[in-house]
Amino acid sequence: MNSEAPISDDWGRAGDDAAFAALMRDHYDALYRYGQHFTQDDALLADCIQDVFANLWLNRHKLSSIEHPRPYLLTALKRRVFRLLERDRKAAGAPPAFTLEFSVEDLIVEKQLAEENALKLRQVLDQLPARQKEVIYLVYYQQLDPSEVAVLMNIHRQSVYNLLSETIRKIRDFWVESAMVVLFSLLA
Repeated sequence: MNSEAPISDDWGRAGDDAAFAALMRDHYDALYRYGQHFTQDDALLADCIQDVFANLWLNRHKLSSIEHPRPYLLTALKRRVFRLLERDRKAAGAPPAFTLEFSVEDLIVEKQLAEENALKLRQVLDQLPARQKEVIYLVYYQQLDPSEVAVLMNIHRQSVYNLLSETIRKIRDFWVESAMVVLFSLLA
C-alpha cells in the first residue's frame, strides 16, 4: 500500500489489467475512508470511487506516468464527490461540507493516548536537571520571555536559550526513541 509507487506506463499505455487491479486494491480503502469525510452515502461514495477508476482506465492513453498515485486518486475522488454533491445541493440548496465524526471508541482511545503522552512527558521532565526544569517552567508555563527568565535566574540570556535547546533536544530524543521502540514492537 505504498502511496509513493508510481503508476507505471505498463498499465497506462499497454492496458495491463493485473497492474490496474493492483492499483485499485492498494488504494480503494484509503479512497473510501477519505470519501467518508465528504459524504455518509455509501452508495454514492462507492459509485464515485468506481467512476474515478473507470475514468482513469478509459483515459489511460492520454495520461503520462503519475508519480504519486494516492494524492492523484484522492484529488480525483474529491472532485467527483463534490461534483455530485453540488448537483444534489443545487436541488436541495445546501453546500457540501467536510465532516469529521468520531466514534465513542475513537474518543476513548484518543484520550488514553493523550494521557499516556502526558505521563511520558512528565517522566522526561522529571529526569531533567533542576535548571532545565526551571527554564521550561518559566518559559512554557509562566510564558516569560527568555530575557525575563535570564534576569530571574541570574544568568545570561544566551544561557536560557542553551538550556531550552538542550531540554528540547532531550525531549525530542526521548520521543524518537519511544517511537522506535513502538515501531519495532509492532514489526516483531
